Amino acid sequence: MAKGKSGTPESFEESLRELESLVEQMESPELPLETIVEKYEQGMKLVTVCTEKLKAAEKRISLLTRKKGGSIEEGELEDAGEDSPKVSASKKAGRGAPDLLI
Repeated sequence: MAKGKSGTPESFEESLRELESLVEQMESPELPLETIVEKYEQGMKLVTVCTEKLKAAEKRISLLTRKKGGSIEEGELEDAGEDSPKVSASKKAGRGAPDLLI
């Protein structure tokens, strides 16, 4: 399993597999409480990694738009923050707004 600099798996799938493994281990009645708490902390870090990767994928997918002619265009990723999406001047005026594929 390839691990990043922070010790967490690099891919979403690896992170998810490791999280599932932790859950199985935590369900064991033989584990002491301190070990369960440590595994819970590891799991919460993996949940954060998975959530960040899913949000990045959603942003990337939402940038794929369909032009009026039917061709697909990939927009540039803008760092807009989660709660404040940027709206271009043409969209504010109602001109040239592409239809999203989602």
